[in-house]
Amino acid sequence: MASGDNFFGKQSAASDVKSRIVTKHFESWSRIVLPGALKAGQKIAYMDLYCGPGSYEDGTKSTPLLILEKAIATPALQNHLVTVFNDKKAASIAKLQADAAKLPGVASLKNPPVFLNEKISAETESLFTGAKMPSFTFIDPFGYMGLTRGLINAVVTKTWGCDCIFFFSYSSINRALSAKGIFTEHMQGLFGADRAAQLEARMQEIQGSNRNQPHQREEIIIDALTDALQELNRGGVYVRPFRFKKGPRTSHMLVFVTTHAKGYRVMTDIMAKEGFIDGKGLAHFAHYTKPPPSNRLIYHEFNMLKKGLCERYAGRKMTMLDIFLDHRQYSATSYKDALNELEAENRIMADPPAGKRQKRAGKPTFGDDTSVTFPPRSQ
Repeated sequence: MASGDNFFGKQSAASDVKSRIVTKHFESWSRIVLPGALKAGQKIAYMDLYCGPGSYEDGTKSTPLLILEKAIATPALQNHLVTVFNDKKAASIAKLQADAAKLPGVASLKNPPVFLNEKISAETESLFTGAKMPSFTFIDPFGYMGLTRGLINAVVTKTWGCDCIFFFSYSSINRALSAKGIFTEHMQGLFGADRAAQLEARMQEIQGSNRNQPHQREEIIIDALTDALQELNRGGVYVRPFRFKKGPRTSHMLVFVTTHAKGYRVMTDIMAKEGFIDGKGLAHFAHYTKPPPSNRLIYHEFNMLKKGLCERYAGRKMTMLDIFLDHRQYSATSYKDALNELEAENRIMADPPAGKRQKRAGKPTFGDDTSVTFPPRSQ
């Protein structure tokens, strides 16, 4: 991400994708949790902890104003949504507050937006985590200062119906993990002390001969982050990263965290559609500055998905939904496409079989409850 001084000059394509992902999930999340909140006598909240000024110098609206417009346009949200916007820069908050006041219909919001000028730290976390209501929290710092596992835990697990999406400065964190001991405190805050130490040691080990193998380093770091986040809740945490790539390398990510399978599926569908989709229809959960040419796609990853499913679930019987929630690598659509092909190749058995399922676009549908039997491993 660019520095805070010039980032809001003109919206980049990557920032536009990021904003669409957040606003689309806000719409779906609020529609899902609001009925339960009303039944429990609760409100729901949207919190943006590093909100920025709300618009770019060219007049393009960024996420805070888009969220407020969604709330204004939705009668149920007008009465029951609480919005909290925070930024450590007083000028940014002042501009956002002024622009929000100019939005048509903003007076219809029963709960006026709350604007705060705080630096996020362990001491200020309680300002954003104390309210026991369903919330969707967006954490988008410049870099990674202030982003801690404790903060993510607090906003996700405080009560039911809480989702969080945060900016993960992968390139910066990758460099920090290779700078022995210099950024240890920040890495401990994000990964936990023991895991951060192990991760730093691992990065030091592969820094030399494998420096030119970015995919290996990225896989190690993301696995560590996912493990750290999944420890936050005994009932289970779902994690979905979305990559932003400059050339072949990942520059940063959006990482979604929820304790609810439904929220995970909603965000997975959103991210799948916002990212690159190859010629086989496989969603890569990534935005490319320069997308790969279609004539160079050989569908290797889709074939690896099919092979991997047969190996991982050999000898087991599962529903499509069970596979989606257990494997957690691709969209539900991609799993359905893979299972359809495996069935057509007689490599699995589905119940009901293809001949008894409805067809859409010339191929059998594959419902969430359709069961799949994988043959045992061959000896």
